[in-house]
Amino acid sequence: MVKDLTGAERQKRARDKKRSMGLVSLQVWVPPWGRKAIRDLEDTLCNTASAINGRGMNIMGKMTSEMLLTQLEETDDVKNGEISVVKMDGETPIIRATVQDIDEFPVMLSVGEEQILAMTDLWGVDDVQDGKADELNAVLLRANLPVPLSAFSIVGDRYVIFGALSINSDITEIIEEIVTLSNNVVDAIEYCGEFLRP
Repeated sequence: MVKDLTGAERQKRARDKKRSMGLVSLQVWVPPWGRKAIRDLEDTLCNTASAINGRGMNIMGKMTSEMLLTQLEETDDVKNGEISVVKMDGETPIIRATVQDIDEFPVMLSVGEEQILAMTDLWGVDDVQDGKADELNAVLLRANLPVPLSAFSIVGDRYVIFGALSINSDITEIIEEIVTLSNNVVDAIEYCGEFLRP
């Protein structure tokens, strides 16, 4: 026997359905005579979003690497040449962002479901002097906290510096992450040079 839903359960189900369409809840205050206009506007917006979703063009959907590239290309930093960006196709599309004068350490951006990951390759584990790996790792672990917007890690056999942003980050925050990460690379190489092979 199917259990009848309570009013709260029906309301939760309706809200979950709207969230799955990419819609958000919004509270507005209007004069009493404006209620119908707001309800009509809500219906129009929801129906439009539903129709667009049905054609596979979700205007309320998640960020993609193509959308991020377009937004980056529209920034003053890219237009004036301070940062260059290019999309690198592959199994996971990546955007390579290169800050002027730090072109040997590009920032690789990948767009996931929940976050945008920005990562820069630093050096290989084989580039560390014999017997210095533990000391270097301890130094990098201690540096994770004071280094702004960045953290160190080892991916495979490569040392990297990375930062993660919300998928909903503003483009100015993403530009800030790219520039900060690039500056932190320069600092990391100077700071850790004593542990690396010449």
